[in-house]
Amino acid sequence: MEISGGCFCGAIGYESDLDDSWVGICHCRDCQILSGSAFRMSSMADFGTFRFTKGTPKYFDKRADSGSVRRLAFCGECGTHLCSLPSERDSKPAFVSIRLSTAREFPKLNPTAEIFCDSRVSWLEPMKGKAQFPRMPELDR
Repeated sequence: MEISGGCFCGAIGYESDLDDSWVGICHCRDCQILSGSAFRMSSMADFGTFRFTKGTPKYFDKRADSGSVRRLAFCGECGTHLCSLPSERDSKPAFVSIRLSTAREFPKLNPTAEIFCDSRVSWLEPMKGKAQFPRMPELDR
């Protein structure tokens, strides 16, 4: 699925092909803090299909539970978090995790799984009929 989106203030834009067969709701503590909410929705795109079409994002490198470093891209003006990328082009897994609320197609995207369910807030019930993972599942990327 082709998507496009950008930050809240319009300074940064992007386009990508998106794997809409895996749309995740992440309950990890990092996503809770970065989103200011109980979870964040994201999906994966192949590194080669994602591109910024407007502006230049700022970056923050974060070490994941796996030990790999992910480069978080955000708008330096309004602070909108857009995606995470591999810290180096040749690193594995070479996918972009797009923060779906920034995509114009967001209303059409239906979650297929919930990850880091061990960190789900106590007042939020699991989504019926969606795959549930206590932590990050292994990815075939």
